[in-house]
Amino acid sequence: MLEQIDLNIEEVNPSMSEMVMKSLQENLIVVIKGQSTNPIYVSRLIHNMSHIANFSQMNRDTDGNWLGVPEGYIDPWSVDTMPVQRVTGEKKGEEFTGIFPVGELDWHANLNGPTRADGVALQGIRDVAGTVTSWINTAVAVKAMKEELPSLYDDLYDVWCDYRYEGGVGWSTPANDIQYKYMMQHVNEYSMRVLQQNVAGVDGLYLYTNNNQTSQHSDLIEEVQKFLHQERFMYHHEWEVGDIVLSDQLLTLHKRKSCSEEVLRKRLLHRWTFPISNAEDPEFILKRNLHESLN
Repeated sequence: MLEQIDLNIEEVNPSMSEMVMKSLQENLIVVIKGQSTNPIYVSRLIHNMSHIANFSQMNRDTDGNWLGVPEGYIDPWSVDTMPVQRVTGEKKGEEFTGIFPVGELDWHANLNGPTRADGVALQGIRDVAGTVTSWINTAVAVKAMKEELPSLYDDLYDVWCDYRYEGGVGWSTPANDIQYKYMMQHVNEYSMRVLQQNVAGVDGLYLYTNNNQTSQHSDLIEEVQKFLHQERFMYHHEWEVGDIVLSDQLLTLHKRKSCSEEVLRKRLLHRWTFPISNAEDPEFILKRNLHESLN
């Protein structure tokens, strides 16, 4: 389940945004190739689809210059340019100007609690050629599991995992000091069912073992992990400038393929987070992850 959409992001409008959101809900991963790298257009798309959740972390311009923390939400239709959140190892002086700058970035989701934004968009901006981000689509894995290992799927009913999010510890190297302090202010403990369903009725898994995950069913979780991490359930995006990849963070995982620090210091992505299943009802995922919801 993945859809590549042919459109011109500079012509973003409500109907285009609705189409992209519907495809994202149903396919979990949407790829839009070769678009303008002016962040105003993706910002308008995300704003139309729901809203930009990480606006308070958009504190630099595309060149990495510090703009300060926004005083409040910025409606991208009311301005001509937008601040950005950068994913890069580029420095200004001694300070990194982006998150996840260098080093390991292992399998993870950006949904670090059931009330948080369950969507992420990345766009390749500069020096991205030859770099790869990989996704696991758990909906494809669940479909195969139902057909090939139905007993394993049945065993997952009412299986929960506990998580403790600590700013990416466990799946990434430390980010810049500002981002790390921000993330550590949002340490979060939560529980999630392994079997999940998004707002479009797509069945998948939330199994984020790098996020300080514990479970009373460790042997079962290990078996599911081995099944899930098969190449046939993965999509590897080879970045080109202007590419946009949007993904559902309830039902997918992603990682950065290892590359040298020299490459990561030049490579630049822009990043937006936004709600998908939590868009109309901010507690959509939470309500389906209360233990009494199964009774």
